[in-house]
Amino acid sequence: MPAADRQLIGRRDVLPADPEFPQLAIAGDCRRMLDVFRANLRPVSHAMCDIVACVPARFRCRQSTSRCVLQYTLRIADRRTGRHREQPVTGVVYARPGEAERVWRELRAGDAWRDIPAEWLGFEPVALIDDLQMVVQVFPYDRRIPSLRRAMGGALEGLDAPLLARLGAGRWRECGHTLEPARYRAELGAILRYTLRARDAGTGRTRLVRCYVKVYRGDRGRDAFDRLRSLSARAGDGRKSYAVVRPIAYLAELGALVLEEARGTTLLEALRRGRGGAAAVRLVGRAVAAFNQDDLPFTRWQSRGDQIAALRRAAALVRWACPALGGEADAITAAVATGLPDVQPLPIHGDLKPDHVFVSHGRVTFIDLDSVVLGDPVRDPAHLVAYLLARSDLESMPLERARAVAATFAEEYFRHVPQRWRERFPLHCAGALVEVAGSIFRRQRPHWRRRIAWVIAEARSVLDRGIR
Repeated sequence: MPAADRQLIGRRDVLPADPEFPQLAIAGDCRRMLDVFRANLRPVSHAMCDIVACVPARFRCRQSTSRCVLQYTLRIADRRTGRHREQPVTGVVYARPGEAERVWRELRAGDAWRDIPAEWLGFEPVALIDDLQMVVQVFPYDRRIPSLRRAMGGALEGLDAPLLARLGAGRWRECGHTLEPARYRAELGAILRYTLRARDAGTGRTRLVRCYVKVYRGDRGRDAFDRLRSLSARAGDGRKSYAVVRPIAYLAELGALVLEEARGTTLLEALRRGRGGAAAVRLVGRAVAAFNQDDLPFTRWQSRGDQIAALRRAAALVRWACPALGGEADAITAAVATGLPDVQPLPIHGDLKPDHVFVSHGRVTFIDLDSVVLGDPVRDPAHLVAYLLARSDLESMPLERARAVAATFAEEYFRHVPQRWRERFPLHCAGALVEVAGSIFRRQRPHWRRRIAWVIAEARSVLDRGIR
């Protein structure tokens, strides 16, 4: 078993006691859930597989008084080949007795098996764990995203032609492809990585070309396609200091947006490698400043009240997950709510983090623009700095280097925007750190209690003294 799995399985960050969801004492403990899944997931007739590990992926708790959504990643071993693969599963636990069985019977009466490819059909797609009042859905089955099964089951083969066209001159022919989940958020959406292997019939050379398919719940992908098409056309002349990932198509029958692969490497990866990090964050600082001040055709907007409401939800999650930190999270939230003024709304990315920014040859490309709105522009640099200070997915980076990188980015950003924006930055950054603390719990990062405590302390420090 890989060392990373042993670390995750061995830790005991037990969820807080909750009288409305007493089953979380078991459902939040992956060592116990490993045995639960082994006992309750039924392999299909042709499958010869064993569940060897259970790792938390994303927990959505206390967002509803009626249910919690717990996403896990199971490591599956094939007895015939000895190979391992990762299998996402989602457990939905219900507060009301009998509700889980009612939902399970409803799903069993449907066509849960349809369109699921054989390689992903190791277990029956829906299961009931009655003792936990939990309904389990096995990826790619998702009751809220029915098109996901079709996307995984062969409905994307029509992508070959537009991908081959991107290879340019030559007689390119498809000679195989792979499809794998790159990110999955149960009941919300999935990103699939589609890699095509092509051969030039004239020269015999081979190339790989890749795209990403974003499968949405509902029809949100259509708006995303129109927005990205407009943005990429405006930024595509090369005169701007930023670009956005280009859309290829919108597949209405799947509710799926097809995107080109962004060029370069993510800022996250550049920082992990430790080479050229300062130059990269300066480049990103200039690009974010340009994006925030551009004349972009956005119609959605986020008010100061919307921002404070989101911050209060994050603080409430911190209070529930770590009761001892609730008072401080609430105090920081109150300070942000009192101190932030109403400002003229300008374009903001809305979900700016190091893995949503690509850098290549002096060019910055933004991805994952589903959250773009008109709002307070200082939210964007504050969120990026918060992720850097929290070392989210950068655990090996020394704290002093993380602070230096964050300060370098902020310094470059504020060189290119009105100076009065800087006054709001500590408030925005402290609030963003509270939101990051909530995401540490939702993503079930290792040692999440200790990390949340540190992030809340950093939020207080930023609020009182700014970035050091």
